[in-house]
Amino acid sequence: MQALLSYGLLAVLVALLLTPLGLPIPEDISLLAAGVLVRAGHGTVLQAIVVGFVGVLGGDTIAWTMGRQVGLHPKGRLARFFGERQTRRIRKFYDRFGPWTVLICRQIPGLRFPAFFFAGATGMRYRRFIALDGAGACITVSLWLSIGWWFGPSIQENLQTVGQ
Repeated sequence: MQALLSYGLLAVLVALLLTPLGLPIPEDISLLAAGVLVRAGHGTVLQAIVVGFVGVLGGDTIAWTMGRQVGLHPKGRLARFFGERQTRRIRKFYDRFGPWTVLICRQIPGLRFPAFFFAGATGMRYRRFIALDGAGACITVSLWLSIGWWFGPSIQENLQTVGQ
């Protein structure tokens, strides 16, 4: 978090975009840092909201695109990696719960990447994916930015104490 606070909203944007590629900083921490930065006067609320939405939806689009490229073919790369049985289970899950899976999983850390990857792999249209993901991102981005803004001074104070 300290690195994000040191480099500002641009670092938050980069972190959000790199999260699906394996950056070990959860989205929630990046968005929390954006709220802390705004509270400390290193940007406006509007800038943080734009950075949050662009970063979150951009990162999620990367995961969706990766799934779209790999696919869930019974004999494809993913099936060889996970096994044909698991691939069928994933397809059934999406068939049963449909597109709402994206909206629900947007709120649950750890399930985001697999849900968005499989949304692309199962052939969900991008327009539908981004609409559902965007609706979920309204909650996620607003919540974590608000928490960062409200508790920003306490968070910074605690980080300084831990740093010493």
